[in-house]
Amino acid sequence: MTMPSIPSWLMKVLALLLATVAFVGTPTLLATPPAENDTDVAAVLEATGGFMTGICHPEPEYKTIKNANIGWIRVDIPYPLDENNKQTPSYKAWKREMLAYRKHGIKVLAVTPYPYKFLEHGLDIRKDEDVPKIQWVAKYLMKNLRGIVNAYQITNEMGVDRFTLPFTMDEAAKFIGVQAEIMSQIKAKDEIIGYNLGGLGYVQLPPRMLQYNKYMDYVGIDIYLGCFETVTKTLDEFIALLQYTRKITNKPVLLSEFGYISYGEPKTPEEKNAILRSYGFKSEEDARKNINKFIKRLPIKLKEEITENYGKRSAEEKAALIFDGEYANHIYRELPEDTGLYNYEHTPVGQAKFYTDVLNRLQDLDYLIGAIIYMWDDSDHCYVCGQADCPVETGWGIVDGRGRIKPAYKAVKLGFAELKKKK
Repeated sequence: MTMPSIPSWLMKVLALLLATVAFVGTPTLLATPPAENDTDVAAVLEATGGFMTGICHPEPEYKTIKNANIGWIRVDIPYPLDENNKQTPSYKAWKREMLAYRKHGIKVLAVTPYPYKFLEHGLDIRKDEDVPKIQWVAKYLMKNLRGIVNAYQITNEMGVDRFTLPFTMDEAAKFIGVQAEIMSQIKAKDEIIGYNLGGLGYVQLPPRMLQYNKYMDYVGIDIYLGCFETVTKTLDEFIALLQYTRKITNKPVLLSEFGYISYGEPKTPEEKNAILRSYGFKSEEDARKNINKFIKRLPIKLKEEITENYGKRSAEEKAALIFDGEYANHIYRELPEDTGLYNYEHTPVGQAKFYTDVLNRLQDLDYLIGAIIYMWDDSDHCYVCGQADCPVETGWGIVDGRGRIKPAYKAVKLGFAELKKKK
């Protein structure tokens, strides 16, 4: 879950277009026929046993999960095999964990391994001779996990650099498509297959997936408006993105990740300069002028990601990437001023209000097959930059880091109950 490194000017243009469509165009430009006679929607709901109410990154608190009317978990599958085609210890342990959830009546939506995981095991979608091998792994997973996993998302957020690179979007689409092709041939009646949209993949991926759509049961979309940027402002825009997904794919739609940060606030100029001084720079201007030196002093996770993905870019491009987009939020460990949707503060109460209102509005979307909350519990550190006090990736939970229920838990419980009743 993340936003890509989109230039701030482009983000503002895209957000303005989205806001315009949300305000005047959703009933017309994005109008779709009623789904009551859509056999694809009906087939997915039959396979899944009804509307999917789920949570990402769970902990084995089975009773507390089910008490919130959560029937599904969404988790990543470890790469299953070692160099000798033997199951890895991590994959075996993961299977045991998933089987425990199933025994407690919780279904599993599993995300298949990312492209870079296949690269680490010598399989490259850019090589024609590797395509059958990639398909073999996909087929192996589906057969090996039968009875444990009922829904598959093939990889995650193609279009977001940290998940997609070094592949192009054409290669990413092929990576998804060839796996879906083989999986669709062997899937059981209670299994579904799809992929998700995130970041620039919103617009870049669907056209490239047209040739593979016949293998897909659904298309997912990840939505995090008001959390990574300062320009999207309303729930109308949130709903417009769901309508957009239905319109351009004509597939059943899964809200495969969505959430709202429950903590975080802007830093003062003095606080920001203090952070820069801790890296040995007197100001942001000073850091921009010496950007390569600045990058070398960043927290190791952040430094490695920037160096690996953008190391060949010019100094000016690196400076803009770091200080004009999402990375600045990690460096300053803040949610910048004006980040957020109108009427939804980044507080535990604001997060709960967000879930109450979004889940209420989802009731009217007849093509929607499920909604997956991001995420179960607050994190003790940011997975992007590794810092414990970075709010960007630490305050998403509906329970806190000690498992204590937050207001969002109760909002999700009530919202999911209503969705199940009306779906």
